[in-house]
Amino acid sequence: MALAPEISIPEEDENEEISIEQALLSQKTYKFDFEKGRATAELISGLEAVRQFVMMALRIPRYAHPIYSADTGNELGEMLSDPDTTPEYKMMEIERLVTEAIIYDERINKVHTFEIQHIDDAFHVSFIVDTAAGELGFEEVLSA
Repeated sequence: MALAPEISIPEEDENEEISIEQALLSQKTYKFDFEKGRATAELISGLEAVRQFVMMALRIPRYAHPIYSADTGNELGEMLSDPDTTPEYKMMEIERLVTEAIIYDERINKVHTFEIQHIDDAFHVSFIVDTAAGELGFEEVLSA
């Protein structure tokens, strides 16, 4: 008679290897409803989770909320609201600040192909994010 219950442990297939990128992309997170401003009970992973991360990083001011680490968010608001900088300077800085806001995530390999237009008081920005699972395209309107 055994003291512990007998359980079977499935053997791992030694031929099956999973990359770090695939493991990261398979992690699940709760889906955020941007219209209602709250998390849902639905779990997402893969490209959908990376898209959500990028959208969150572009909407959260860095250091504004103690619940987020110093890596989370962006510094676009300060730069865009500075009346002493020219639109040309702001267009140049947008690419750097957007990249810095999202590139630290291990699922993201590269941020590239920025197109930025200054229309009225807003900046229309499009860019591509490369991940191990594929590319994601983004179009955002940034203003102070």
